[in-house]
Amino acid sequence: MDIIPVIDIRDGIVVHAKGGDRANYQPLTSLLTSSVIPEDVIGDLLAWYPFQQLYIADLDAIEKGVHHPQRYKNILAAFPRLNIWLDAGIAGMEDYLCYSDTSRLFLVLGSETLKDISLLEKSGPNVEKQPILSLDKKSGQLLGHGAIHESVYWTDRCIAMSLDNIGANQGPDFEWLKLLMEAKQSVSWYAAGGVRSEDDLERLLEMGVAGALIASALHTGKLSKSAIENLSRDITLP
Repeated sequence: MDIIPVIDIRDGIVVHAKGGDRANYQPLTSLLTSSVIPEDVIGDLLAWYPFQQLYIADLDAIEKGVHHPQRYKNILAAFPRLNIWLDAGIAGMEDYLCYSDTSRLFLVLGSETLKDISLLEKSGPNVEKQPILSLDKKSGQLLGHGAIHESVYWTDRCIAMSLDNIGANQGPDFEWLKLLMEAKQSVSWYAAGGVRSEDDLERLLEMGVAGALIASALHTGKLSKSAIENLSRDITLP
């Protein structure tokens, strides 16, 4: 299982995501770092465990369409063994091209913000660096263009992003994940939102989930280094 730490960035600092209520996200407090500066937080995370990839939600881009491509070039230059999955609120080709020349950066196309679904048609097996589709759900509703939630548009790797479950200490949305996995078994599914402990990860692993995106359980100490070591596997991205 791929265990991927998550950081949310707003106004240049790392904030604590909770329940998808972005207006009330507060600066990060963590047992693993005393900083809210992205490079410091990432450095402390990697000093604690040698994660190979990191998921970043750029809230300025998601909420306001304000992009910071140089920020991610700088982070990747500072951490040459790291890959980043970035949700930068991509709506269309103009946004997509802001990041197209950045190596080791894999764009997450969130259904919440994506308007140009033709970008998903560019994600076939012959594309050098596939984007990753995030199917976003909040308050029981699937977010974004309805067609995105049809399996014909799903990329080889997809995230099931349950925004209500993020930081809520109520567990992942297992039932939704099960439905998605049954709908298209060829997809490598990643669970996002609600992972509380090793028990949750073991249940996801038993279901056949490829990986999980995790924040709160790391920063609160509810997920141990030994648990990550037991459940993780190395991954080589294209």
